[in-house]
Amino acid sequence: MTASINTRKGSAAQQQDDGLDAVRNTLRTQVSDILRINIGQLSAVPQHEVYDHVLNTPGLLHECFQVFRSQPDLFRKVVLRKDKRPATEGGEELWCGRTLDHVVALVVRASAKRYFRDAMPAPEAPPPVAVQAPSLLHKTAIKLGIKKPIHRAPYVAAKGPGDKLYEVFRDNLRYEWQAQLIPSYSALHPSTVRVLGPRILKLRESAQIDILAAEGLGPDGRLPLLLEDARRLRAVDGSIDSNALMEAFTKQGLEAVFPELDEVALRKAVSQIAVMETKTVDMIFPALEFALKPVTVFLFAAYTKLEMKGFRQAFGPHCALWAVQKLGKHLETQRPWPRSMPGMKAASLAAMAHAIDLDSGMPASATVRPPPKSVTGVPSNAAVPSMASAPPPLPPSLKPSGTAANNSGLERASRRAKPLSSAGAR
Repeated sequence: MTASINTRKGSAAQQQDDGLDAVRNTLRTQVSDILRINIGQLSAVPQHEVYDHVLNTPGLLHECFQVFRSQPDLFRKVVLRKDKRPATEGGEELWCGRTLDHVVALVVRASAKRYFRDAMPAPEAPPPVAVQAPSLLHKTAIKLGIKKPIHRAPYVAAKGPGDKLYEVFRDNLRYEWQAQLIPSYSALHPSTVRVLGPRILKLRESAQIDILAAEGLGPDGRLPLLLEDARRLRAVDGSIDSNALMEAFTKQGLEAVFPELDEVALRKAVSQIAVMETKTVDMIFPALEFALKPVTVFLFAAYTKLEMKGFRQAFGPHCALWAVQKLGKHLETQRPWPRSMPGMKAASLAAMAHAIDLDSGMPASATVRPPPKSVTGVPSNAAVPSMASAPPPLPPSLKPSGTAANNSGLERASRRAKPLSSAGAR
């Protein structure tokens, strides 16, 4: 039974190896031929070197993935399912027994492993120790059982830093968009990658990886401030954390957008922003999609424009929450937000003016509707006063009338007492 189980395991492993070999052979031949014809950088590379050249160059591998996604018809006769139809989904099983997502991960890992080894070569290993052959007397003692043979472990070269980084990175090298990030990945420390785990997949820009490599993780395993969203600016009680806000201002280079905030003025601004009403923070942050840069620019734009008194009136403990709610709803309609910081500042002031008076911090007054425009052939109501501006009508008894003025004498006469009639007259 054990032999049969081992046989089955061996056959399964052989099938898996055969599938992997089939993938590599296809990539080296048919896929490499297609890429060499359709990518100019590969036209001068010999056909048998295309596969290795692409894997050794992550930027070129990224371009190959783009060609594969943008022109799937080029690969319709190569990337096939078991029923000989082109594979369109990443989870579909290919004719080789592996899925398309699995093949993509294999290629990305192979490229990363090569690049890590080149970027961080292993130190030179010391020469192996020469082992002298046992003497005849020693061999005789072993045969007689007096001594035991010496078993030395086979020499294994020490792993280099590139191999160590690849080992902790391997399970999180899965997607084709990671190919262009491989050079940035090589600057990370293995301990940082180990602590982050799958969270590394949330960083999809080389600038983010560069920040992580320069600053590392916090003592509690948290990402650097610039790699998180605006929720990082809030303290445990929901208010604004002044230290985090100061760090965000400095590291994002906002002094170029707010040159009037010198060191003293900046500390004063941070102290006032930190005591904002927490309910206003709950309305503004989601309206700006918790993006760190737009939120930070908005807060300092509001303070520098309204100054201390106006800022307290607009966003302090006694602010008009209905006006802030109106501001939040207006911010949601202004998406997408400008990408440049000066554009964010201008957009912030324009949005605030919709709900808050920028001179006093009070709620902005309602806009007056313009009178209707006259249209040819249609009578205009512009001359008719509205019900709000026209005085209320007088009751009928108080309306002046020309007839009543002329008959005033008759009315006075009619109000005189009439003499009683005598019985004889009746």
